Amino acid sequence: MNRLSKLACLGFLFLSTSLFADTVPNKIRIGILSKYSPESVRIIVKNARIQSLGKNSLEKDKTILVRSEENEIRIIDGTKNSRSEHILFSGGEYELEVPKDQTPKKYSGDLEITSSKGKLKLILTVPLEEYVGIGMVSEFGDLFYPKNEKDPNPNWKQEYSIAASAMIRSYALANLGRHSKEGHDLCDLTHCLQFSGKLKKENIQFTPYKKILLQDKGGKVLETFFHSTCGGNLSSPSVLWKNFKNPQYYRSGPDTKNGEIQCKNSPYFSWETFISKEEMGSALEAKQLTELEPKYSEFRITSLEYKDYSGKKNIQASEFLSKIGRKLGWNKTKSNDFKIETSARGFYFKGKGFGHGIGLCQYGAREMAFRGAKSEEILHFYFPGAELRKIP
Repeated sequence: MNRLSKLACLGFLFLSTSLFADTVPNKIRIGILSKYSPESVRIIVKNARIQSLGKNSLEKDKTILVRSEENEIRIIDGTKNSRSEHILFSGGEYELEVPKDQTPKKYSGDLEITSSKGKLKLILTVPLEEYVGIGMVSEFGDLFYPKNEKDPNPNWKQEYSIAASAMIRSYALANLGRHSKEGHDLCDLTHCLQFSGKLKKENIQFTPYKKILLQDKGGKVLETFFHSTCGGNLSSPSVLWKNFKNPQYYRSGPDTKNGEIQCKNSPYFSWETFISKEEMGSALEAKQLTELEPKYSEFRITSLEYKDYSGKKNIQASEFLSKIGRKLGWNKTKSNDFKIETSARGFYFKGKGFGHGIGLCQYGAREMAFRGAKSEEILHFYFPGAELRKIP
């Protein structure tokens, strides 16, 4: 047994699945097509039971147009035209098209459609592990196809998929009910987790043989943050969110093994960008901007102080990045690890990494898997002190 394996055995406590199996839900409700807020949707339905207006029918192949009419929906089924408060499709497969993007979006499970204030609300219910598999491919999928990697460990995909699925499973369950006011658990955007729809056949190979849930010492599911590339510097959640509780479960400091940065081969390891004073002023809603000074904690930006015609002001890093993203594009500033040089024309940013640097570094974790690390070792490295629990 190597040193990392010994650490894994010492650092983790695997508890019997019977102790908590009943606390893990079998299914998750997801709000889909969130970025579209569609007024209408065209649905190709296959092998589903359809319930609406008190009727219940099994359909093998049917195309239906659903349109919002204030707080009701209009259902157009061939020559049939009716209004209802909702329609429910159970146990089928679906292709959905919206007017803004007619590329079919594929889903399976139970699909319920209602309407509110002229917009359709679409809620998909799927088994937990199906959600985890789709979320893992949506968030980690590209990393399973590395370029020019020489002689990785033959089991790396298996171990990496276990670690990646643990991220999705734990984060989802920690945030269950986040959208309860809207009638579902999670949305399908980065506000929660990316959810791209039905798994393709080629993605099923990533289904992990071991299901792990991360929890704190009190038995609460851990909110397993992850990001693309830390740039060699991991930080506590409290750097970005001041009042965050239990930061001790998240690794802080260098993301290195044997003095080598693990994510150094990431295409996002370093970045540079320039933002003119006019662009920065527009993003910050400031006039005559002259200074922009970052403040640091754990080598990452916590806040920025800037000066305009009305004096000095302070802005938190999360709000700063959000304003820049909305105004200039979300990849303009890729992380909260950067230095700023001011010139007469504007601000030159020189940064590292892609993302907030909290929790698991996707490229760093993959490098560990390349080198033969087990999933438990990877999770222990990024979430020291957390309990790993196997679920059935």
